[in-house]
Amino acid sequence: MRYYNFTLGTNGEQIKEKAKVNLKEYSYDGPIAALNGYMGKNMENNVYFFAYREDENTVDAAFSFNEQKMTFQDAYSHVLNLLSDDFCINRVTAEPVEVTMYRYRDDLLEARRRGYKYYSQGFVDVQNIWIQDGYSFHYDHEERIIPDTSGHDQTIYDPGFAAELANIDAHSDAPGLKGNMVHYVISARSMEAAADLAGRLMQRLYGSKRISSRRMEMISNIEPDFYKHKENHFEDFIENNYGGVVVIDLSEKFGYDPTDYVMTSRYIERLVKKYRNHCLFVFTYNMDHPGFSYQLLPRLAKYVIPVVLREGRGNRRAAVQYMRSLIGSSEYAQYAGQAGEFMKLFQGNDFSQTDVLDAYERFESWCINKNILKAYDYDISGDFMLERDKGEDSAYDKLNRLIGLDIVKKQIDSIISTDIVDKERKKRKGKDYQSGSMHMIFSGNPGSAKTTVAKLFAGIAKERGILKSGAFVERGGMDLCGLGCVGAIREAFLEAKGGVLFIDEAYSMASDTAVAVLIQEMENHRDEVIVIMAGYNDRMKDFIKINEGLKSRIPHWIDFPDYTADELTDIFRLMISERGFSVTDDVVKDIYRKLR
Repeated sequence: MRYYNFTLGTNGEQIKEKAKVNLKEYSYDGPIAALNGYMGKNMENNVYFFAYREDENTVDAAFSFNEQKMTFQDAYSHVLNLLSDDFCINRVTAEPVEVTMYRYRDDLLEARRRGYKYYSQGFVDVQNIWIQDGYSFHYDHEERIIPDTSGHDQTIYDPGFAAELANIDAHSDAPGLKGNMVHYVISARSMEAAADLAGRLMQRLYGSKRISSRRMEMISNIEPDFYKHKENHFEDFIENNYGGVVVIDLSEKFGYDPTDYVMTSRYIERLVKKYRNHCLFVFTYNMDHPGFSYQLLPRLAKYVIPVVLREGRGNRRAAVQYMRSLIGSSEYAQYAGQAGEFMKLFQGNDFSQTDVLDAYERFESWCINKNILKAYDYDISGDFMLERDKGEDSAYDKLNRLIGLDIVKKQIDSIISTDIVDKERKKRKGKDYQSGSMHMIFSGNPGSAKTTVAKLFAGIAKERGILKSGAFVERGGMDLCGLGCVGAIREAFLEAKGGVLFIDEAYSMASDTAVAVLIQEMENHRDEVIVIMAGYNDRMKDFIKINEGLKSRIPHWIDFPDYTADELTDIFRLMISERGFSVTDDVVKDIYRKLR
């Protein structure tokens, strides 16, 4: 189905005055309700019309039709002829504009609220707007109508993507060719970048008459067992977008493992085989988290010609041009000339599309403050730091008050100094500079204060701007191993975002899968989570030999020495004092002798 809005140059009084039919035969609720009733009974099959809003001299209306059975012009002409012949409505003040099914549904609901339209479930079903019932699809769905043209500058696009745009222009759809010549696979670091590339492709494909609709269905966040649910409407969305584009993101939903998607991949494969000539498929996946793309994409080559494209990168000039085009197509278009000034807030000379799109999300607040409010010193590039333990002693002071551990304290100081130097280099070089990771191993016997120091380091990292939240999340190696280890590891990293993930007895993660996922997440979250793995010295040495990736990603190893008899005695005195007790010197001497 295709859905359109347009505006008629009439109103309720004129309809009542000029109608050539008895309006009360169709509704007693007013002339617009009667108009809807009459049109509903006299339209051709596959065409539907309703008016949903009346202003002073205009009436907003919508119509839909089955694009597989008739053309837009035939459907529109049929609507206009009925309006002209039976209601003398001959003026259209706003020509039809294609809208999404969601917008069409909202207009239908508005007509109902105003008393202009009463519809049965059959009326909803026959137009394929089942979204109105609020049904859960077990995936996220979004529709967009892609503009005819775009002002996006191409300088930031990947050379392969730019070449495909040129290829589309050079090879318009041949007369008599049925179906789609190719389908697409897009790798990017964000769904926003993938959607931008898919939209740009659609514009060129539509201009070259390779597709006949500008409606794009976007399906993401798919649950692995969605195909088991009755009326999941996944196939309905594909069926309902004849001549358009269906974008399917292959990222796994949080809480599931990519291996859960075996049957999902087979289900989607069957639909691609069935509908490959019905609509154009675009498959997207995240470069850093490919999800279940490896299970599905290799199998699709049996049925379609896949063209593989990727997110682009560019220098600062290209990024500014791209930002200017994004602003120019927004409601803040008058401030597009400030794109260069805005991008100065972001360091470096190398930007991906995702970098620019992420920056664009911040432009609105920056623009309002600069041009309208002019009230705040707004440093958009600054990191937001959570305020914790306000009014208490600093974590750094607490660390230095710990008895003993002089070697450990010196190494912590060295790590902090290294981070200060690293941040200064990054500040000067921007995105061109790749920061080192700060993951650590704490090795030592039980009772050597490894957990205590890890907690304090989380606070120090927050105080010194190394991390944003200072969160401390503790897991045992056994918690992150075995069945469900993938989800458990990713959940732990999510919980520790902006802080420290402490894994005690890390060598309990004996499976190759657990270690591989741990390494991947350590790399993916290197700028927002510091992993500290703890355990016995010898066993930790054996553990990092399991996978070369572990050693390369853990630059800091801190050995925790056993406490001396003097240090343990001092700890005993401190514990007694903190609990409000007292003890004789003879008892202290006796304890000291036993510790020696």
